[in-house]
Amino acid sequence: MLKIDRQTAIERELSLNGSVRIPELSKMLNCSEETIRRDLKEMERADKLTRTHGGAFLMGEFDKSYPISVRQILLPDIKLKLANRALTYITENDLLMLDSSTTCLALAEEIARTNMKVSVMTNSLKICDYVNEENVNLKLICTGGRFRSRTASFVGYSATDMISRYVSDCTFISCPKVTIEEGMSDNHLEESTVRESMLKHSKKKILLMDHTKFNEPANVLFGDLSKVDVIITDKPLSAEWVEYCDTNCISLDVVEE
Repeated sequence: MLKIDRQTAIERELSLNGSVRIPELSKMLNCSEETIRRDLKEMERADKLTRTHGGAFLMGEFDKSYPISVRQILLPDIKLKLANRALTYITENDLLMLDSSTTCLALAEEIARTNMKVSVMTNSLKICDYVNEENVNLKLICTGGRFRSRTASFVGYSATDMISRYVSDCTFISCPKVTIEEGMSDNHLEESTVRESMLKHSKKKILLMDHTKFNEPANVLFGDLSKVDVIITDKPLSAEWVEYCDTNCISLDVVEE
């Protein structure tokens, strides 16, 4: 198949699904994965897509959020490690708030695996579906609100109003980016207000942040990092980060191999 035909087919798949994966394209177009990688690099240079680990996606208009289909396949082993460490901060009968991140989806799955008796409030459709489909023994509270298909999440006033009626024992969020200077940041205003509300209405505030999320801000600032109690991550942070966490009484929990 000619390169122009391959790239036309890739564009067609992107327009239909919003994202593509290299192994699937390789099989569909009967060519090597390396050939697909070269095509994606060339198409990214032409601003036709955004590459990510194992594939590519279309950037939303005015929205840099990764589609949920892309986020679910990124760094699964790291998400599982963070989720398992997060379990150590949970006790029986806790009310937890979990955001719409795929890291929190991994945490919900691990909570279910342990059969812990907890209540979970979330704006994540994926978490709600998992609890429902797997008949998981969790008390589930869905925030409701306006549905965003790109992130499979509920946002808006209805969601934040529901959150404001509760105080959780522990809130876990995994926002897109965090920096010492700007604090927590997001790619979408309404997503950020949900996360901000969850942190505000919680006794213990915990960030689940893999190493790719540090030291570069996203576009929407929403939270003072000094108000966070714990940061769980997978790689040691810089001396500057360690000093900042010590100064602001933030527990830095690094989950290494």
